[in-house]
Amino acid sequence: MHINTPDAESKLHLEQLVAKSGFLRLTTSKEQYPAAPGTGLPLLVVETELCSAVISLQGAHLLEFKTTSGDPLLWLSPNCDFSAGTALRGGVPLCLPWFGVNQTDSTKPKHGFARNNFWELGEAHLLSDGSVELEFLFLSDANELFPFDFSAELRMTLGNSAKLELTINNTDTEDFDCSWAMHNYHRISSLKDVRVLGLAERKYLDNLEGYAEKYQSSDVNFPGPVDRVYHAIDNTVSISGSPSIEITHSNCPSVVVWNPGSEAAAKIADIGERQEQFYICVERGAVLSEKWHLPAGTSKSAWMEFKQI
Repeated sequence: MHINTPDAESKLHLEQLVAKSGFLRLTTSKEQYPAAPGTGLPLLVVETELCSAVISLQGAHLLEFKTTSGDPLLWLSPNCDFSAGTALRGGVPLCLPWFGVNQTDSTKPKHGFARNNFWELGEAHLLSDGSVELEFLFLSDANELFPFDFSAELRMTLGNSAKLELTINNTDTEDFDCSWAMHNYHRISSLKDVRVLGLAERKYLDNLEGYAEKYQSSDVNFPGPVDRVYHAIDNTVSISGSPSIEITHSNCPSVVVWNPGSEAAAKIADIGERQEQFYICVERGAVLSEKWHLPAGTSKSAWMEFKQI
């Protein structure tokens, strides 16, 4: 599939938005992460009295977030490859229009293609409470990977928390199904001590054993590789550790919990040996059987919010 890049009009619009705001600045991955591999990507930096954040325009991808008095809540791999069209490892990738391995054609790229393409910054506002609101836009014509026209909007509200609201619009003349996830990589200080709360006494699908159904008897811990999908999770989920993080949502029925374990992490070039010790993924979305069905001309929305507690 063709990987889109910002055109001259989009670049001018971005520069104008940044120029008139006192809370945004443009930089590049080469400047922000000089030791990281890759050919380089444009980044946005948010700085306010409440928080700081770094966002890649490729994928509308939140890479870093922390409140002024808090800890960094996202993990970004030191081996993240900042090259156009390459999925970025860490932060909050947006998996869309499918999550994981494509369920009808496993040769298609894992986690869709929205995270590998550039989004346009449509709006940027400083709200009355001091939060920043950014709206990113993505248009996709029918193509060999996804034969339907659709668009997506991602609204980020960054302040005392980070809230991401996704809207998917079926702009085609035919109905389609799609799955998606906000693939949060949360920074932790100790993998052996961290726990995920809010999933005890629930069933899950174990992706390490072909999505075999299992039972979660207590809080989730990480004695080895973990790759689990929990369905119909309406409640708040939290991470007990350092930092401790609360994750709330609306219309995100699925929870995915993942850490590759030491052996797999060492073999993944953009993670690397021992790096699995510093993050866990606790994702919210609508995946597998909870995928969305969008009739032609309709839209659906959901949001996920996380904050330090």
